[in-house]
Amino acid sequence: MRYSCFLLLFFFQSLLTSAQKSSGDYYLVRIYHCSTADQVSQSEEQVGQRLLPFLRKNGIRHTGVFLPLANDTAVDKRLIVWIPLKDLRIWEKMEASFGAVDPFRSDPLIAQNGTIKNPPYVRIETMLASAFAYHPRYNVNSTFEKGPDNIYEFRSYESASEALHLGKVHMFNQGGEIDIFKRLNFNAVFYGRVIAGARMPNLIYMTSFRDMADRNQHWNAFRDDPAWKALSPQPPYAGNVSRNETILLKPSRYNAL
Repeated sequence: MRYSCFLLLFFFQSLLTSAQKSSGDYYLVRIYHCSTADQVSQSEEQVGQRLLPFLRKNGIRHTGVFLPLANDTAVDKRLIVWIPLKDLRIWEKMEASFGAVDPFRSDPLIAQNGTIKNPPYVRIETMLASAFAYHPRYNVNSTFEKGPDNIYEFRSYESASEALHLGKVHMFNQGGEIDIFKRLNFNAVFYGRVIAGARMPNLIYMTSFRDMADRNQHWNAFRDDPAWKALSPQPPYAGNVSRNETILLKPSRYNAL
């Protein structure tokens, strides 16, 4: 009972803190699930040649397009597209544009080769997330030198209940986990709490590194950091993540971060 009350207090404190800060970003994540490399290539072209120009017309310049490093061997091959939104009205405008497309006439927004027997992808998964209070805007001004060996790391932390999920969000914000990432120079692009998606409750975030060796060095420093060692065993934060999915990514040639 005391633990539940403690988390409830954290929740209301988080709401108050969020209300005192300016409203933050929203993040739309589209994951193209594919079964073949050709499907991935088709989807990448569709995104780069048709979706991204549409987004730019709607004022969205910094769009992330990524390919998991595991695509070569994975059964579920993916293309991940990250779209930052200043507010949900932009998403409403985008959806209205999609809804107005005539499916029986040629339109570049939906033009893609494929039939029911030879589909261009298996399915598209969509997640919508709201930015964390202590990182309300995305950051594309990373300090690492951009190059062909850059690694982006996309993480999803699922929780067994909404109370535990809010506890993990609190750990990032008021608990100081974001501060540790900043101090250790993880070059976080964004942190977001998923508010619509297939796997909830969960949160997502993305960090970026010069190369794989740089990524491994950062995580070793994180695990050995005194502040993290003091934070991680605290009772309010114990067991708040039931599933951690980590996807290592390379930027697509259409990546605009």
